Amino acid sequence: HHRRYLLRSSALEIFLVDQTNFFFNFPPRRRKDVVKKLISLRPPNLVQFSTRTGASVLKKSNMTQRWQEREISNFEYLMWLNTIAGRTYNDLNQYPVFPWVIADNSSSTLDLGDPKTFRDLSKPIGALNARRLEKFRARFDSWDDPQVPKFHYGTHYSNHGSVLHYMIRIEPFTSYLVEVQGGKFDHPDRIFHSIPAAWNNVLNNMSDVKELIPE
Repeated sequence: HHRRYLLRSSALEIFLVDQTNFFFNFPPRRRKDVVKKLISLRPPNLVQFSTRTGASVLKKSNMTQRWQEREISNFEYLMWLNTIAGRTYNDLNQYPVFPWVIADNSSSTLDLGDPKTFRDLSKPIGALNARRLEKFRARFDSWDDPQVPKFHYGTHYSNHGSVLHYMIRIEPFTSYLVEVQGGKFDHPDRIFHSIPAAWNNVLNNMSDVKELIPE
């Protein structure tokens, strides 16, 4: 698969038959030479998706039907969508994204027949809270900075910071986060400690529109 790295089309991700995969980034214009060399070697299991968009792969596959018929799990389907979209465990800035699905994160039992139990997946995370959305819109409408274009959300639903936020207690992510924070941990109030608190934050905080990660 052709991949981007740091917004440049310079990387390759190779998936092996033993279910392992490797991510390589190359100097400018070298990736094409590597691809040609790999093709010339004619490895027996080579399947190249580099010229196909994620949308075209999805259209030609039967994965959605398999998911609808419960042949594959929600997790497997979401991971497959992330993979064809170019997301990978090998790049924190393009880490797989899993959406918040459960909206009731405080009850001891869940009523799966109640629509209020679930998040409205027709809206991005930043639009779920109507009052906060109005604040986003007001900021957009009143923004007047010749150097910075107008924007609704000042942060992204997924980036290396959000991944490290969730994975802070697992190495090597702990060390990565400490490095990002200049050699120390973030303020205790901002460290991930519970799903209910994280859900409340992404609903109400003007600086938080994070989705989830597979873990």
